[in-house]
Amino acid sequence: MDFDLNERQAELVRAAEEVAERKLIPMLDAADTPEGVNALRRTMAEQGLLGLNLPEELGGMGVPLLDTLLVTRALQKAAPLLGGIAHRSSTGAVGAVAEYGTQAQKEAFVIPSCKGEIGISIGITEPDAGSAATAMKTSAKVEGDEVVLNGSKQFVSFVNNNHYTLVYCRFGTTGRPGDIGAVIVPHDAPGFSHSEGTLNMADELLFELYFDECRVPKENVLVDGGAFGKLISVYNAERLGSISRMIGSAEAAYEMALGYAKERKQFNRELADFQGIQWMLADMRVKLDAAALLTWRAAATAVKTGLPSPTETSIAKVFTAKAAKEVCDDAIQIMGANGYTKEYPLVHRYAEVRGGSIYGGTMQIHKNMIAGAILERSSSQWKRS
Repeated sequence: MDFDLNERQAELVRAAEEVAERKLIPMLDAADTPEGVNALRRTMAEQGLLGLNLPEELGGMGVPLLDTLLVTRALQKAAPLLGGIAHRSSTGAVGAVAEYGTQAQKEAFVIPSCKGEIGISIGITEPDAGSAATAMKTSAKVEGDEVVLNGSKQFVSFVNNNHYTLVYCRFGTTGRPGDIGAVIVPHDAPGFSHSEGTLNMADELLFELYFDECRVPKENVLVDGGAFGKLISVYNAERLGSISRMIGSAEAAYEMALGYAKERKQFNRELADFQGIQWMLADMRVKLDAAALLTWRAAATAVKTGLPSPTETSIAKVFTAKAAKEVCDDAIQIMGANGYTKEYPLVHRYAEVRGGSIYGGTMQIHKNMIAGAILERSSSQWKRS
């Protein structure tokens, strides 16, 4: 078992870092509008940074999931927006279309996504269906050549910059997970609207989506029921993409604190001379390396099955979400009052990783799943009637 990056992986990371520094970061100032994001997305596509793990015949780069996560981490470390775009175009909702879509759907949505022409959000959470995702109520009914959606979603990201949302919804009325399927909804569909967005801690907009007799072409139905397990199996790749972003942000915070400790002086000595600071830095490095190794292990399981192991993904998620928060918090502590101000990006980095304990399944839900796997038993959280 070799824990070093191979030559191809090291070159991919170096190339991503170089492109980010030379071409992409100068574009960030203009990326506060959809037009600016679209320009950035197209440039990233031209540089081979979109659709990283998607098949080459669909316009992707065809690299393994592990390599995709390495590049995503590097781009996130350079700038969160870059990591987010790379993640959404590779391990995001588009992956479900690549896995389960018809050939026509792959040509309509996967290829343009890899080219940077479109972006796809994902809508799962509802007001009464958060951790209890299968309690979702948004309905879909096929009428002739159309599917009609009614209901709502919340906490959907990047809607103002994307063109479609993959909406999880019910095609049946039994109330069971077997009713659940998914529809690719254009943001200009009749009956579709969204809120102006609510800022989260990381100053990212999260949107509510509304479907009022929303009519979508029937050919946009990705799966029409009995597919929740399939959708979630692909969603584990999305979870690993999010985890790699957490690691990238925590790495950025660690390196900032490390550099600060070598330069900042108190009592006529560098902060790095004090054993208390040394131990903090050592703990941060241990946590980052452990988080990365657990994440890469989960990604490596996809080599055999095509999709990452759910249990290994949950283990990586639980450890990384906690470790990333602690690393960012220690970085702020090392930099003292400077770290606590918004003059430095540590506050933003901490806010980014804090969300990792919630989105993609809370840490508590993932611990339940890990326990179920090691005990070989299911433990329903639903209240018994």
